[in-house]
This record gives sequence, C-alpha cells and structure tokens, in this order.
Amino acid sequence: MTGGRKQEIWILAFKSALLLYVVFRSYAEAGGAWYIASILFYMCLELTTHTVRIPLLRNLAGAATILFLLSVSDELHPLLFTLAPMAIYGLGAAFLRSPILLFLLTLAPLPFLPPDAQVTYGFIGAIGFLFQAALGEYERTIAAQKQTSEQLQADNLRLTKTLAENDEYLKQSAYTIQLEERSRLSQEIHDKIGHAMTGALIQMEAAKRLQATDAERSAELLQNAITISKEGIETIRQVLKNMKPLSEQLGVNRMKLFVEQFEGSHGLKTVVTFAGDMDRIEPIHWKIIQQNVTEALTNTVKYAGATSAAIHIEVLRTLVKASVTDNGAGAAKVVKGLGIAGMEERAAAVNGQVIVDGSRGFSVTTLLPFAGA
Repeated sequence: MTGGRKQEIWILAFKSALLLYVVFRSYAEAGGAWYIASILFYMCLELTTHTVRIPLLRNLAGAATILFLLSVSDELHPLLFTLAPMAIYGLGAAFLRSPILLFLLTLAPLPFLPPDAQVTYGFIGAIGFLFQAALGEYERTIAAQKQTSEQLQADNLRLTKTLAENDEYLKQSAYTIQLEERSRLSQEIHDKIGHAMTGALIQMEAAKRLQATDAERSAELLQNAITISKEGIETIRQVLKNMKPLSEQLGVNRMKLFVEQFEGSHGLKTVVTFAGDMDRIEPIHWKIIQQNVTEALTNTVKYAGATSAAIHIEVLRTLVKASVTDNGAGAAKVVKGLGIAGMEERAAAVNGQVIVDGSRGFSVTTLLPFAGA
C-alpha cells in the first residue's frame, strides 16, 4: 500500500468518526427523510473526493461538499457545517502551501456561524487541521526516508559493482605481474645461465678432442669449462635467492594483512608495530605468533568489550616478544580457558611461555626464545 493511499484511509477514518459524532448530536433535533438523504449525499460527495484521481474533479467535488454543507446546515442543523473544515482543508491544500493560510482558511466560516456552533466548529477545525498537517508531515518524512533508502541502495549497488571491478582488476594485475615475472626469469636464465652452460659444453667438447694430441691444451679447456660452470651455478643460486622473499617480509606482511582483514571484519580498531631485526624471527616463530595473536584478538572481540587493540612484535637479544593489549574492562582474576591453554601449548613447543594480565585492560604476551639462546 502506497503512502498516499494510507493517508487517504486515515483521513476517511477521521471523517467517519466526525460524521458519527455529528449525527449522534444532531439526529434527535433534525432527524427525518431529508436529514438522512442529506447525510447520504454528503457521504457520496466525500467518496467521490477520495476516489477520483483527476485533480480538477476532486477539487470540484470538494467545493460541492462545502456548498452543500453550508446550505443544509441552514435548513436542517447548524452542527452539520462542522463537517466542512476537513473539506475546506482538502480543497485549500491543492492551492496553498502555507500552513498559516490553510489554518486561517479552515476557520474562515467561523464568524458566520451561530454562536452555539462556533465553539464546536473552532474546536473541530483546529483538531482537523492539526490531524491533517501532522499526517502530511508524516507522509513527507516517510517519502524522504524512502528516497534516502533507495539512494543508499543505489549507492550500495554502485559500490558493490566498483568493488567487484576492482577485485577483477587486482586479479588481472596479479596475473599480469606473474606473467611478466616468468618472462623476466626465462629471459634471464636464457641470457646468463644458458650462455654459460653452452660455453662450458663447447669447452668440454674441444678438450675431449685434444685429450690425446695436446694434453696441456685439453686441461686448459677443461679448467675453463669448470670455471664457466661454477659461474653458471653461482648465477642460478643468485637468481633463486632474489626470487625467494625474506622470512621477515613474509611474516610482517602476513601479519599486516591479517590485522587489516580482522579490523574490517569485526570493527575493532587494531594497530600493529614492529621493533628490532625481524629477519631473526624463524618461520616456526611466525606461525606461533600468528596463531596466538589470532586467538588473543578473537577473545578481545568476544569477552573484553574493547574498542581498540594493539599488537607489538619486538626482537630482543635472546628472544622474540609478541604482545596483544586492548582497552577493555580486563579481569581481576584471569581464568584460563581452552584459548589461553592452546596459546601456552604452542609457545611451550619451542620452550617459550605466555603471560596473561588483566589488571589494565587485557594483555597477552608471547615470549619465544631463539635456538641456542
């Protein structure tokens, strides 16, 4: 059901209640065939006003309702004209936008009514005006909210489409980078290693032919082949070394990516900081740190009631320290559940330990010693 249709129903309900009041108050004095016919004709005019969709016909029906009530109230009962304020408001609203002018127009007939009907008319006119004005404001608010909702939906669809396009672009970019890297490696292997191996092979073939006739020259060629082969092997080692990222880069980048994803998924403001030589952290240490940080942040979201958390990873002389602290309520007594027990087990596997403190917020610190320390 549309907002305009709902407004029509509310107005009809108000007019029906008003009509019942007027009939109840005036029927005993003015009852009869003409009275009943007048009420029925009034109802027909009102239904016409609310069912016709053509504005001109609606306005004509509203004007006819006002004139009809004015004429029958003189002949039958003055109280019948108290049905007019709603019709006057409806007709005036089609031409006037000022609430003050509409209110004055609604009460305009007041001086021309009998004194005993003026109070009732003024009261009903004021109530009817406030009712329709409030109803109109409500409908405008609903319409504005609907428009805002539709705009937000459109923006959401547009952003979703943009994100999908960006995601596809990132995938294509990553694939293109992979192809370019493969092409670069292929060219580098061909230019450096391929040429070196080909040169070494030629030297060894020549040395083989000269082995029986010129042993000295054969030995020289073999030595050249060995030197070229060593250089080729060193080149292979250097290429592979350049391809493989440092464990420090893998661990730090993976931790930063995890924090960004966690913050986006749970709405917890999270920062991560590093100190010391991250390259000293071994892969097993990074794995334990990653798992313990994940567990600590999950507990923060579930139980701490915190709005932010901080992760700090520091490499000391003999150990690596990873701490997670939040600004939550903390706990005077820390009860170790499965989560904390799991963190302690992981740390103990490399002779490390976990320290939990709930005095100011909640903090979980993982200490992992280096091998031989």
